[in-house]
Amino acid sequence: MLEALEYYQSLAQKFQGQLLTGPGVIVVLIGLCIWLAGLRWRRVIGAFAGAAIAAAGVFVVGNFAANVFLTACLIGLLAGVIINRVVFGLFGATVGVLVITVILAGGLTAAESDSPFVSTWPEYEQSNAVVEAPAAMDITAKMAEFFVDRAKNTVASSPAKSFAAAGLAAVIAVIAALMAPRLFIAIVSSSLGSAVIFAGMVMLLFYKGSKPINYIAQRPWFYAMAFGAMVIFGAVVQLILSPPAAKLVKTNSPDKEIGEEK
Repeated sequence: MLEALEYYQSLAQKFQGQLLTGPGVIVVLIGLCIWLAGLRWRRVIGAFAGAAIAAAGVFVVGNFAANVFLTACLIGLLAGVIINRVVFGLFGATVGVLVITVILAGGLTAAESDSPFVSTWPEYEQSNAVVEAPAAMDITAKMAEFFVDRAKNTVASSPAKSFAAAGLAAVIAVIAALMAPRLFIAIVSSSLGSAVIFAGMVMLLFYKGSKPINYIAQRPWFYAMAFGAMVIFGAVVQLILSPPAAKLVKTNSPDKEIGEEK
């Protein structure tokens, strides 16, 4: 998988600047909003989480037409708006199951060692090449499809212990969503926002000609700790900035109590 990521990085550095700078800044700003204001935007974020769950379900089941895919995403989006607490629970459980299963299965590099994408687009490997928007979208779509297929194959070939641990993680996520919804939503929103911020920063670093994929591969635990610190900080800020709504307390007035005694 690392070879495929590095190859995509080498091509992404040649994408048109407009495809990386503007969208990169927008992605970072959206990530900041999700990271620090997830509880205030939970219906909006729940809508996107529902659409993501629906899209993941369609990909897992098989290849469907675009109208089926869009219909499933629309249903997931509406569910995220109406029953966002349930959708957040499903989203957290789904992500937890996927991450734990892939990690216990040995990672995405366990199944195959070579990337089928090396030298797939030789016309863009020249140092002075510029990748236009249509080609950039095609490259990104095919790379995303490759990683989705790799994840599906890894999960399908996982040992029984991976599924057991993933099932336990899913149960814990659902219980946490029901018992402590505010804390759970804050953590999920903070995690999602942190991931979006990382994606936006990677886009901007591609534009600057840097190699963020190599840096992350060389020091994965450092960036994992940085990501964890961002998740904790974002969740705490959300809980502070979005206190729970005050509950109305019904009390009997003294006059009513005297009248009842008479």
